[in-house]
Amino acid sequence: MSETGAGADLRAVHDAVRAALAGCPDAHAVWGPELADDPATAAAALRTAGASWQWVAVGFTGRSFWDLHVGILPIEAGYSVGLHWTPGLDDEVRPWARTAVPDGTLQFAEVAGEYQLLCTDPTGVAVHSTRSVVDTTLAIAARVRVRRNTDNSRTAEVRP
Repeated sequence: MSETGAGADLRAVHDAVRAALAGCPDAHAVWGPELADDPATAAAALRTAGASWQWVAVGFTGRSFWDLHVGILPIEAGYSVGLHWTPGLDDEVRPWARTAVPDGTLQFAEVAGEYQLLCTDPTGVAVHSTRSVVDTTLAIAARVRVRRNTDNSRTAEVRP
């Protein structure tokens, strides 16, 4: 089955993010549908809740994808883009999260069991075009990578 509409646009976002990160050893693009059968506890919780797998993310080497990533989700006004982290990393990530997402809106997503510091624009929590979502995602990922490369933080199991 071919992707149409928002699904095709989201796949274009994934492909553009993946291409931009090619050769980057410490960050990688993730296509949500590819993790729908992941055995991780976080993935099981999403399946149980009936959550959509139509999303894109950037994971970071040395950290469980489910614990820390830049998330991109389609919403009515465009895309939601932000830094996502689990409560287990809150003490570590929250102090520098606003450096990665200046002026972001913080929320806790119960279904995903994660904090989400989301980019905002004058119309609310959204980034509108494919190009702007890719640029925003890469900017956040770069800030996280710089922060993580200057930290002496512990590493965790790496998952796609």
